[in-house]
Amino acid sequence: MRKIALPFIVPGAMAKPAKFRMFSFIFAAVLFINPFQAFGEDKKADADAHKSHQEHSAEAPGFPGTAGSAEKEAKVHGHEEGLVAEHGLTGNWGGLRDTLVTNGITIKAVYTGENASSFSGGALNKTGSIYHDNLDLTLSVDTGKAGLWEGGTLWIYGLRNQGPNPSEELIGDMQGASNISAPEQFIVNEAWFNQEFADGAVAILAGLHNLNSEFYVSTYATVFLNSSFGIGPEFSGNVPVSLFPKSGLGARLRVAPFENAYVQAAIYDGDPSTRELESAEGNLVIAEAGYEIEGSDYKIGYWRHSAEKEYGEKTFDGDYGVYGVIDQQLFALDNEAHSSIGVFLQYGVVPEERNEITGYIGAGLHLHGMIPYRDVDDLAFGVAMAKTHLDAETVYELTYRLVATPWLSLRPSYQWIVNPGGDSSVKTANVGLLRFELQL
Repeated sequence: MRKIALPFIVPGAMAKPAKFRMFSFIFAAVLFINPFQAFGEDKKADADAHKSHQEHSAEAPGFPGTAGSAEKEAKVHGHEEGLVAEHGLTGNWGGLRDTLVTNGITIKAVYTGENASSFSGGALNKTGSIYHDNLDLTLSVDTGKAGLWEGGTLWIYGLRNQGPNPSEELIGDMQGASNISAPEQFIVNEAWFNQEFADGAVAILAGLHNLNSEFYVSTYATVFLNSSFGIGPEFSGNVPVSLFPKSGLGARLRVAPFENAYVQAAIYDGDPSTRELESAEGNLVIAEAGYEIEGSDYKIGYWRHSAEKEYGEKTFDGDYGVYGVIDQQLFALDNEAHSSIGVFLQYGVVPEERNEITGYIGAGLHLHGMIPYRDVDDLAFGVAMAKTHLDAETVYELTYRLVATPWLSLRPSYQWIVNPGGDSSVKTANVGLLRFELQL
């Protein structure tokens, strides 16, 4: 695919006032597009209809059965109006989409493009810009609405990735500056079936499943673009894990003994990249318990990988780790925008003698609907620190999620990456990303 350099994020842009002013002008112009005013109050009925066929997903921890950022942010903030386009940019297909949804079938497509620029520093000591993208194609079937049986959900997620990885081509960081980076491919990323029992108190899932859609998830950290805010690198960077962009075979059991509490456990193929169940690959087992109260979440988890692990000159009988996540709502308004301020904390630790990345801590602040005239936008600042035997790579990210329309969002992000690759002799990397997302 032809690589595109957007005119307002280019090498040296921070040092060129004219180009920086052009970016500021474009950003400010879009800032005054109010998605509520642009689409009117009649969209509320469509959003409510959409919410009704997502009830099972909304009750589960994390973001199972979602692609793109719009539905995730809608779940975090408790509303879909202004965030999720019921029919997307391509419309209702002559009424076909509504008919399918009524019968339990939902088809969606999301295109995500991103321009990533390295302005200075980094282990590779390069400056430049690259463009890469994702195309998400999803199909979900609600067996109850389809006239079959209650409580079942089929989810199939096709994924197309194009373009180079900015961490590998430009930056040389360890944690992954962009969480949509992937090898060029067109695959079925997920294909699973989930069945609920006892009014959702028990749920069993099996198939190709993204572990991080339900485990080790911070809801307030989802808005960030750096990969570590999605799942701790002390886990994903040390052992093979069933994750984007290629999920592996797995099975999960979740039990919710109380309304606001759950316990869940899962087992996955030891190496999802092969999608073959081989004894040498071992398996990955994970368990998590969580509690939610008044918009805040508290989670603790444990994982173990059974395959032999070589590190240094030693061979170990597998690997393991523990983690915790806190999403704490500090402030909320009872208004149309569901304005809120929240903070989050991620923490993970593994045995130092078995792993290159020995620990991780992430924290940040997330503001939603707090900017005048921008009822559904998000502003966030976060810190992600991955510890190694040499030093710690620390990422500071400032990001903004601007909802231009319910089907288009823009996400400018700036990252300061200190000690890239965990090497204190490497200069701080200054990285800018501009991501846009189209609901088709």
